[in-house]
Amino acid sequence: MIDKTSRYAKVPTASAVDASGEEVTLLALRDIPATTGIFSHTPTGAERLDHLSHRYYRDPLKFWRIADAADELDPADIVVPGRKVLIPPNR
Repeated sequence: MIDKTSRYAKVPTASAVDASGEEVTLLALRDIPATTGIFSHTPTGAERLDHLSHRYYRDPLKFWRIADAADELDPADIVVPGRKVLIPPNR
């Protein structure tokens, strides 16, 4: 179900009953480790999280590392032109 390299690979599953009475399996909430940025980047109007992760990690799928280091709940709110974004280490 979840790839072994995913950040969700070690998240336990839970069961719940949906509105129709059917039992469904879901992922429990993932603990987000405390992450600090090693430097900041001031995005332009055309940049997105995947652009930043490609630039700094050479992998656009690692955008979630930047999202985890941000205070915003919605990843779409992280990259605001002119507002600095913390870039955490690639570990």
